Amino acid sequence: MSQHDEDEREKISWREIDRRRDRSPHAPKEVSGERKKSRQSEWVMKKYRKEADKLFMGKKGTKKHKKAQGDIDRFHGTEQFEEAVKNYLDQCGLPDDWRTLSLLLDYSDPEKVLEAIQSMRTLYETRSPIEKQGFKAKLDILAMTTSHSDLRDAAEEMLKSL
Repeated sequence: MSQHDEDEREKISWREIDRRRDRSPHAPKEVSGERKKSRQSEWVMKKYRKEADKLFMGKKGTKKHKKAQGDIDRFHGTEQFEEAVKNYLDQCGLPDDWRTLSLLLDYSDPEKVLEAIQSMRTLYETRSPIEKQGFKAKLDILAMTTSHSDLRDAAEEMLKSL
């Protein structure tokens, strides 16, 4: 009986089966032209934004800046640190980012360290509690260990104001 039922049923061609599958709401819709276009346009937009950011960043958007910043990170705690910081400051000036500024607190030039402290003070409120605690600890160490009186006074005043 089951074989007889199969014979009476209308046989559907493979083409019709494919058409029905394409119309199904559960079947994935493939629009290759739009996908390809959107991926390319996303890539173009990312590249455009990256170039625009570099333009607005000025010197700090160049490869030299990235290399100099990487040198500060890499040489922190070594003998080459002083030279790396000096090169960075000569090329790019005082950094804007918290991480690099915190590394500059270990630099030997008290004037540059004072500038770094002032810059970090303006960024202080936007930092996480752990970063704030680290900054306070670094200021405390500077206040206790530095031989430069202006730097010591500035660190102590900053600690009181935080």
